[in-house]
Order: sequence, then C-alpha cells, then structure tokens
Amino acid sequence: MFSLQRAHANGDRYLLLLGADLMLRERAIVSALRAYPGPVIGMTEDPVSGANRYFDHVLPASSYKAKPALKAVEEFERQTGLKPDAVVPIYEMNLHASVAIAHHYGLPALSDEALRRSRDKHTMKVAFEEAGVSCARHRLFSTAEELRAIAAELEFPLVLKPRDFAGSVGIIRVNAADELDDAYEHCRSSLMEVAGTFDLTDGRFQAEEFFVSTHEVSVEVINYEGSRAVLAVTDKNKSAPPYFAETGQLVPSRETGNAALRELALKACEALHIDRGIAHVEILVNGDELSVVEVGARPGGDGIMDLIDRVYGFSPYDLHIAAYRRTIEELPPIPDTPQGIAATGFLKAAGGTITGVHRPHGFDPVERALYVTAKPGDHSRPPTSYLGREGVIECFEHGRGPGDSQEFQARVAELAAAHSQNLFSVEP
Repeated sequence: MFSLQRAHANGDRYLLLLGADLMLRERAIVSALRAYPGPVIGMTEDPVSGANRYFDHVLPASSYKAKPALKAVEEFERQTGLKPDAVVPIYEMNLHASVAIAHHYGLPALSDEALRRSRDKHTMKVAFEEAGVSCARHRLFSTAEELRAIAAELEFPLVLKPRDFAGSVGIIRVNAADELDDAYEHCRSSLMEVAGTFDLTDGRFQAEEFFVSTHEVSVEVINYEGSRAVLAVTDKNKSAPPYFAETGQLVPSRETGNAALRELALKACEALHIDRGIAHVEILVNGDELSVVEVGARPGGDGIMDLIDRVYGFSPYDLHIAAYRRTIEELPPIPDTPQGIAATGFLKAAGGTITGVHRPHGFDPVERALYVTAKPGDHSRPPTSYLGREGVIECFEHGRGPGDSQEFQARVAELAAAHSQNLFSVEP
C-alpha cells in the first residue's frame, strides 16, 4: 500500500478503478490520477504479483465477480474507514461488480436495465430489434442437438458465439450443416476455458446469420444521463475465417464522416438504455448497409482510447471517469480534424512452443512502441481470439487522415508480421 493520505475534499473517499490493470487499458489510471483529488485504488485477485504500481492501493479480490468484489470493498472500509467516491469500470467483465459496489454505496452507475441489456447478447439483440436497430437474426442454443435444430430456422453461413463474453472468444463462422458439431465444440470449449475466471455459465450460446460486409468499425460513444455523442470511429483488422479475432485497430476510420453510421451507434446505445460512460459499438459495413454486431457498455479495448488520444489530443478516459463522478457539464463536440493517423497491430508467433524471444532488428519511423507479452516456454495459440496474442506495436504518423486508413492499416499489419517473424523462435 502506498500513502492513502492524498488530499481529498471529503477526506475519507477514493476512486475505485476496475480493469485498468489490464494491458492497453493502463492509461485509464493516468486519467484517474490526473483528475481525481484523492487516492486511486484498483482490484485484483492476486495483488502481490499482479498489482500495478501506479495505483495507490490494490484490493485483494476478483473484479469479475460481484459478491467477492463488494466484500473486499466493505472489508477495506472496516480496516481504514475509507469509502469509494466513484466506481469506474474499464473492462467488459467488471460491469457486474462495478454496479453492485456502486449501488451498495449509493453512487452513480449503469442502470440495472442497461446492465441486463448490454451483458447478454440475446437480450441485446432483442432490444435492437424492438428499437429498429439493424442487426443479424439469431437463435439460442445450449447443446449440439439444440444447435442442429435451430440452424434449420436460419440461413447459412452462421456465426456461433457465447452470450456473455467478449474478445472474440468462442466465436466461429459455420458455412454448412456438416460443420455444426465441430463449431459447437470450439464455441463451448473456448468458453469453458475462461468460465472459472469470469464466473460464466455453460450452455449460454447463440447462433446468428452472417452479415456480408466489406469491413468492420467500432464507434466510441460517450453517454451521460440521457445525452450521448460520438467521440471517434475506429477501423478494425480481423483474422482469417472462420474466426473473428481482432488483429489491429486504426483511428481515424475511413467511416469517420459517415453520418448514418454515427446515428446508428447512438441509437444502439439508446436501445440498451446505456446512460453513463463510454460505450463501444461494433458495426459491420457493406456500402450503405449497416449491421450492429454488439455494444459494450465500457471503453473500447486494444488501446483504442490511446489511439484517439494520439489523433485528437484528448483522452476519452477523462470523459468516462467524469461521467461516473457526475462532473460533466456538457458533452463535447465531434472532434476536429485529426492530427494524424494511429494504429495498433498485434504480434502473432508461429504455432508451437516459443523457445526464444529476441531483440527487435529495428523500427520503422511510424512505430511508437513495441510490447512483447510472450516468453520462452509459452505455447503459441491459434489466432482465434485475444488469447492468441504475443504482443503489440503502436504506430502513429503525423498529417495523415481517414483517406489514408487502408494504406496505413496494411503498413502496420506488415510491420507486426515482420516483428512476429523476427522476435520469436518457435518449435513446432
């Protein structure tokens, strides 16, 4: 524990920040320390080996499970007399815990209805349909037998996914009925691999019709007590079919000026009753046709907030935290002309066991940072979700704009591939 005596107007309050210890979300801590006049505290199940040194203190509990998380906050209050002044979720899987803690202490939070609609992909799709938000037709299933039955009600190709998770885990495309059993096994086994960590339940899956698109974007929307505004649009790079892992992000998107896309993102947030903080809206684009994939009631991951900061000169985390502190006076206007173009590209080692991690051969002028997360002895997983990454590069070039997005995205992907080949020795 560092000193918890930093001055605060109320004396016995702190800001609880959940999920900012995760990679590419850490700059939320910077925003919190910059804005909050008191201690900033995190939470992790293993604070000794997993604590982030920028927090003033880290509570010893899983921030993914509401009851243990609330219990840890109450125990900290008994020990120190300190209470949370705001509870700010940064990651999808922190939402339930953040709402439980906030409600217990009478603090601003997502509404129960917003939580219900945004954390279950089925409830989300139903809300979209009722509000006239374009999205894919879907059905629910729990077993392989149920999947085969409901597949007859939909048109192939299909996309299978867990209802309660994120990061592309378990998501797979199915082109024909004879692929259903193998696809079900991938969907279920991927979910069960992380179920214990995130307190997820088996048998909660859905199948939806595949929307033919040329590309996918995400829209970051700031929501605040009945009002909302678009902050930025991001282009996504995706892995090869049948998987949908995100391999890179880019700001500003080629769709930045698409008014219909922006309006659809705002309408999607409204349909889910998201009334606080940044929401991450994923949308498929095929010319004038748009289809909302899903919405996360939290800031986008993969360093998207940092890309926006580089390109537009403000941190979206500042607004997200202010929304939970109720210190926003008015929502900001749409960002002005970008200062440049920024992107991330994820590193992917060849399949097998990593036997060595080497020094990089050099850097391209657009590269701003390289982070390697793999170490010798790690098994390089297939690129099916965020779990298959071995690191990331961050790139920026001044004076570029949306018209350069596809060219720059390809360049960053090539740099990531070159680093992946040079950095890792792999034994098949």
